Amino acid sequence: MKPYLICHMVTTIDGRIMSGRWGKLPGVTSGASLFETTAASFGIGAWIVGTTTLKEFCAKPFKLPRAGRKMPRTDHIVNAAAKSLAIGVDRRGQTFWKSNDVEGDHVVLLLSQQVSDAYLAHLQAAGVSYLFCGRRDVDLKVALDKLARAFKLKKAMVQGGGTINGAFLKEGLIDEISHLTVPVADGGVGVQSFFDIPGDAPPRAAAKLKVINHKMLPGGVSWMRYKVLG
Repeated sequence: MKPYLICHMVTTIDGRIMSGRWGKLPGVTSGASLFETTAASFGIGAWIVGTTTLKEFCAKPFKLPRAGRKMPRTDHIVNAAAKSLAIGVDRRGQTFWKSNDVEGDHVVLLLSQQVSDAYLAHLQAAGVSYLFCGRRDVDLKVALDKLARAFKLKKAMVQGGGTINGAFLKEGLIDEISHLTVPVADGGVGVQSFFDIPGDAPPRAAAKLKVINHKMLPGGVSWMRYKVLG
């Protein structure tokens, strides 16, 4: 089982995603507001990000007390009936939480078994749900299957950065891409892009796409939607 996955991003014409580098956009309040309003138009109540992006929404790191007991490596579901989910891939336990929601979205972490007992005790105390999805890393196929079963999740949005987007694309798990292009050329070497698959470039592109919709928005923003053909 897996939910239908839409990868939704706003980038420059050369695919860079760091909106703080773009300056004021004509006809657009900000890159962030453009992203948020268009994402909300899908009406999908679950979003998935990697560890780096997730750190924008959690508490600052703090020293964790010892767990006091051995914590079992079993899934921990706090709110299976949650209507909206903030899902983060955090294989090593690098995000810290003082509550179990992000603006009303219940936090669900996708972990590997490498996380510490102290970290699991911390998540339980904060009321955060978590799923174990691999021994040393997070198996994204396992993660999506568990999300679909535990939360009856039918649709979700993958919302970057480039590394997690690239990981989902490489595994053939993205069904649709929603791409807004702002009239900016970044050109920065090393700046995160829409899809960043680690390692040497593969001999062929990760996926072929079919255009299913196209809109022009104020300020010269182009909004393309694609079906991923594989």
